[in-house]
Amino acid sequence: MSATGPVKRVTLWVRDLEASLAVYRDALGLAVLERKELQGPAIAKMVGLEQAKLRIVHLGAEGATHGWVGLYEISATAPHDMQSLAKPLSFPAYGQATVVFETTAMDAVLVRLRACVGVRFVTAPTEYVKREASAVMPAGRYSELIFFDPDGIPVSVMGYAPL
Repeated sequence: MSATGPVKRVTLWVRDLEASLAVYRDALGLAVLERKELQGPAIAKMVGLEQAKLRIVHLGAEGATHGWVGLYEISATAPHDMQSLAKPLSFPAYGQATVVFETTAMDAVLVRLRACVGVRFVTAPTEYVKREASAVMPAGRYSELIFFDPDGIPVSVMGYAPL
């Protein structure tokens, strides 16, 4: 028996909350589950600072209690500014995580993603066949689209059709 799980949320530290909402809410179709702003000593301490203000949006499937994506924009930091990682030059790279979503509307998602500022595609939807089912994934035709979001976070969108 696991002492934890399932995954409650993946937190993405973003430079521009509105640009990220254009990807995760508008293009990928996640529902806004919660919006809030937090600041003060306790919030700052959680992120290793003395001062910080957080704008937070939690997204997911309507009514979901886990499997959320949290977009966290941090500002008003002290004693130092929030640092930015260099945008990845390649994919995949050791230590890099990828957020993966399922879709039944790959073509529509692709059109909406192409309209998002700062999205950089790694691969267009690419189809492959999985001939044998496993306990957690059926045999079928899978297609996968991989891109970097405006903050350089790798994101995969996966479609499925039975054989």
